[in-house]
Amino acid sequence: MKTTRAEGFTLMELLLVLTIAGLLSLASLQGWQSWQQRQRMQETARQLQRFLHGVRAWANWHNREQPLWLLTGERWCLGSGAIPAAGCGSGRRLQLLAPHPQVHIIAIDGEPGFYGKRNVAKAGHIIFGEGTLRWRVIISSRGRIRLCQVAPCL
Repeated sequence: MKTTRAEGFTLMELLLVLTIAGLLSLASLQGWQSWQQRQRMQETARQLQRFLHGVRAWANWHNREQPLWLLTGERWCLGSGAIPAAGCGSGRRLQLLAPHPQVHIIAIDGEPGFYGKRNVAKAGHIIFGEGTLRWRVIISSRGRIRLCQVAPCL
């Protein structure tokens, strides 16, 4: 007498495994998207800080006042000196085109800018963010440029 032995998995077992795999992939997708958002914010913060250091150095080297201006639109543009009539373009000196269109400049408080003499500045800060994340670039009157997240900087 022969006995047949079924090998494999039942339909319920397969459905359970697929459900668990789907839930894990959804959780990892949300984590990956929040990681991307944090990376965009950090990259924008670094580029903005590097740009402001360059404007401060240029103002000191030429011994001129360099106020900051902002052009808004689909992608914001932060610059110093004369405001261009044709708008911003990438790769121009003393202009920073938004590295990521998702990150927006929310507010500029004060009238930040730099003076050439002794690396001093007009104090102010720039708040930028994406979604619920907010960062602040603080420019002190002594020309110091600092980055911090908005919540701890109260």
